[in-house]
Amino acid sequence: MPDSSAAIVIDMGTTNCKVSCFSCQDATRLGSIKFATPKCFPTPGAVDFDIEQLWQEVMAAIARLAASSPLPVSCISIASFGESGVFIDDNDKILTPMLAWYDRRGEEYLPAFNDAERARLYAISGLPLHSNYSAFKMRWLLDNFALRDRDDIRWLHAPEVLLWRLTGEKKTEMTLASRTLCLDLRQGCWSREAAGLFNIPIDVFAPLLAPGEIAGWLTDQMRRQLGFAHPVSVTLAGHDHMVGARALRMNPGEVINSTGTSEGILLLNDQPLLSPQAQKDKLANGRYSQPDRYTLFASLPVSGFALEWMKGTFRFSAKEIADALEESYQHYLSGSWQMEEIPLFIPHLRGSGSPYKSRHTRGLLYGLADTLPATQLVASVSLGLALEFAHCFACFSVANQQPVKVIGPACENPLWLQLKADLLARPFEAIALEEAVSVGALLTACPELTLPTAAAARYQPDEKRSAALRRYQQRWLAFYRFKLQQEGVLAEGAPP
Repeated sequence: MPDSSAAIVIDMGTTNCKVSCFSCQDATRLGSIKFATPKCFPTPGAVDFDIEQLWQEVMAAIARLAASSPLPVSCISIASFGESGVFIDDNDKILTPMLAWYDRRGEEYLPAFNDAERARLYAISGLPLHSNYSAFKMRWLLDNFALRDRDDIRWLHAPEVLLWRLTGEKKTEMTLASRTLCLDLRQGCWSREAAGLFNIPIDVFAPLLAPGEIAGWLTDQMRRQLGFAHPVSVTLAGHDHMVGARALRMNPGEVINSTGTSEGILLLNDQPLLSPQAQKDKLANGRYSQPDRYTLFASLPVSGFALEWMKGTFRFSAKEIADALEESYQHYLSGSWQMEEIPLFIPHLRGSGSPYKSRHTRGLLYGLADTLPATQLVASVSLGLALEFAHCFACFSVANQQPVKVIGPACENPLWLQLKADLLARPFEAIALEEAVSVGALLTACPELTLPTAAAARYQPDEKRSAALRRYQQRWLAFYRFKLQQEGVLAEGAPP
């Protein structure tokens, strides 16, 4: 029997949050509200997500969408950025701020781990050691908020805080648990050994949810407050990159490029990859939002942000950037690019991703002359982003000619996608799927829905352009190697 109800989907992003209402029968969008993700800046360089303001904004959005929906709302599904969370106590009090996933507090613990401990943590959790992961934030908060002697505290990630307040349930979703460094990846349970290496009491972790499992039901108080006259279930869809992949109904062996402020490469596997080389390349394994599936993931800290940086730093308007992108794309296709005149750009504006993942690397722009037209700068930045992506993609074992499916804002940037296709000599498919994370969260709560996912555009590699890019790439790699050596990230004589 067709489902005549609606679902409210919450997509908590680093930059913006989106709350949408969909038909559970055919995924028609019935309404949507978007707002900037609220943040606090307690000290210079420190960033917290303002969970209280976020909660108020989400509650207001749910109430408005429910009131205007022509269909009764039967479920709520929540997707979110990973790693960030808070400690709460048995009196339902939030005890700590919510450190942003990219905040550097906790980084000071990194040098204390020796090679054997790093290898052991990778074998257990499938994650390379990095202070972005939850365990470093948890340890920092335990040490700095006098929580060491408390036996009544619980750790909840950002969407789990919403779940708790909506339903009273304190639970953790598996893909978010995969981003803590304390989940036994193969066994699918919390690891006492991994938690002990961070001096984190195992009891602070919440019970784990199976993928797609209903996490709870709105309390009577919440139903009255939000205007619901009937039961409403709440599902934790999970980590946003994984949820976006769910929207594409991926199969093992397929790869997705999820784009936004940063970008990710996600390969779906039947088994985790825990080899020494995978650890060296700092590839992150994780549980997928479906049973018995694993993800291999690497992120690049700078993606679409590079265009915002270019706009702000060089005082170009959004229209000037858009016009330059289109003009550069046409010049590139026509073969009129003078590659030797395009400045070299290494996009380490917020550190670097795999295989040399580091928060301490810095960006580089080399080859400036007395003029710098917008088209030339756009070409430089686009090339740098594509080359950084190709360098990261080389860490993955992907079948030849397996297309890369792209979701997110990059789908509207033909120059960027064509450069990637030519560099990797494989097709890139821009997926015609608006708000992939929201759709993935909808499918998590309503798995019986079937949605077509057609490629809006397919970018085929061109042999002649590929050859020209490879020559430019060799020059780029020489600067890349030199820069990392100067920063102490890459040893002298090591391959790039």
